[in-house]
Amino acid sequence: MKDQIDIEGIINVNGQSSSETLLNRDGTPNTQEPILQPYEYLSNLPSNNNNIRRNFIKEFQKLFFDDKTAYAVNHVYDIISLLHNSSLLIDDIEDNSKYRRGFPSAHVKYGTALTINCANLMYFKAMRLASHLLSRYYLSPDVNVDLQQREQDVCDAFEMEMINLHQGQGFDIYWRDYLPELKVLPTIEEYLRMVQNKTGGLFRLSVKLLDAFTAKPLPEAELNKVLAIANLAGIIYQIRDDYLNLVDARYSTMKGIAGEDLIEGKLSLPILMNLRKELHAENSPVHKLLYEFRTSKLRSKQPELLQQAVKYLHDENTMQETHDMLMSCKEKFHTLLEEFGYGSSDLYKLIERLCDL
Repeated sequence: MKDQIDIEGIINVNGQSSSETLLNRDGTPNTQEPILQPYEYLSNLPSNNNNIRRNFIKEFQKLFFDDKTAYAVNHVYDIISLLHNSSLLIDDIEDNSKYRRGFPSAHVKYGTALTINCANLMYFKAMRLASHLLSRYYLSPDVNVDLQQREQDVCDAFEMEMINLHQGQGFDIYWRDYLPELKVLPTIEEYLRMVQNKTGGLFRLSVKLLDAFTAKPLPEAELNKVLAIANLAGIIYQIRDDYLNLVDARYSTMKGIAGEDLIEGKLSLPILMNLRKELHAENSPVHKLLYEFRTSKLRSKQPELLQQAVKYLHDENTMQETHDMLMSCKEKFHTLLEEFGYGSSDLYKLIERLCDL
């Protein structure tokens, strides 16, 4: 039987109809499409972080934006979740991680090529969703804003933060993969700037999206102060992640392996602190594991050396120094909130709970 081909129906579209099949009526992604299976799989894995992200967005909205913006919390959360989960699909490939939250990584289950394409597709779907939601809200008759300008602001924010995210991730990968060739190790300040790009981006974008959904956006000076708080939240989140990766066995198990950052060869904060402090200690287990065994596969076959490296980080006081920096950032966060009179807010309590390790 010969297929009937509607060539006119195929060519006489402006690219919109094929795109729309991947969106539900409310603008959210239609994850029933087979090419989106890696995303659907990962987003359905059990996670303790979903409520944390939602609570951060909710608390930023309560403190810094008008009450009418409360409706936008779920919208912003949906957009940020799309970006976050998509970035995890790519992260697991770039880190050669076989497991995510104790389950096989998406690329292990669905293949690397489909997973990369799915993640990239979802990045753009997140931007499309933001524009869709803005249009739906601001076209109501009781709202008087320049919709075109708001959409441009959102596009600019997406563009900036996606560049920041990839630059930060790029340095993280470069330092890991070219560690023996580095003439100078990155400084702690350089590391924190990398984190501000990689991890802080979605915190900043959350604030910028809330601002876009506000009838009266924040003055630039005030917005910059709120963005500084968002930056610090991202840094705190990453330092906590770095610390727990090497301390909490349950946390490591959820990621598939104990001491995962050492296995990956990642220059996390405690590992970088230790290497900088022990520049000439080439016989240390941390140095030996990272410099002599140059792939995660080789490092994973050194369980005794891995245990020695983790113990060494504790014995050399590096883990305590990492914890001290986390506490210092928590106090700085409190100081920044106090400038707004919000030192006792639920946002600070959320940070306190994160730092209670």
